[in-house]
Amino acid sequence: MMPVFLDLKGFNVLIFGFGNVGKRRFEKFLKSNAKLTVYSEKIEKEDILNYPKVKFFEENVNNLSNEELYSIIKNFDIIITAVDKKNNNRIVEIATYLKKYINSSTFEDKVNLVVPACFEENGVSFAIYTGGKSPIVAREVRKVVQNYLKNSEDNIEIQDKLRNFLKDEIKDQELRKKILEKVFSNKQFKLEFLELIEKHR
Repeated sequence: MMPVFLDLKGFNVLIFGFGNVGKRRFEKFLKSNAKLTVYSEKIEKEDILNYPKVKFFEENVNNLSNEELYSIIKNFDIIITAVDKKNNNRIVEIATYLKKYINSSTFEDKVNLVVPACFEENGVSFAIYTGGKSPIVAREVRKVVQNYLKNSEDNIEIQDKLRNFLKDEIKDQELRKKILEKVFSNKQFKLEFLELIEKHR
């Protein structure tokens, strides 16, 4: 699979199931400013009140025929299914036939969309996926990287400011790269550069 970051603003996202997994997926896509629709056997009134822009349909997927699922799914760009195995399979097959982006809490080998463990720290986005082999490894690697980024705020700011400056002053990309590498390993320069940034902020 090709790892990418997508701007989902305006995309229509359909989520089947609003249990623990469905809600976790929901929370991630909520941050993307996509248009969300949720089908679930049970919808709490507080969810409807808390998310006024989300369309909720209280519906047991078992009661929907393949034809009804087809007519619903065809109107969406991205499908997330987090219900039981049997219905996940039905939804995956229909979404695949319709050439939709599909993510499932089961049948990971049949989907074309993965929602990885991810986070943003100091303006840096990081995501990791182990192919379903070890969510624990994904979690631990995420912790290590997140901890590193939390303690690297100064380095990130220095690199950002200096990189923008060098783009205007030096046309040779390889030379810019060498300068940035050297600065990254020079503690004294970083301290002085931070003081300069603070002085002229």
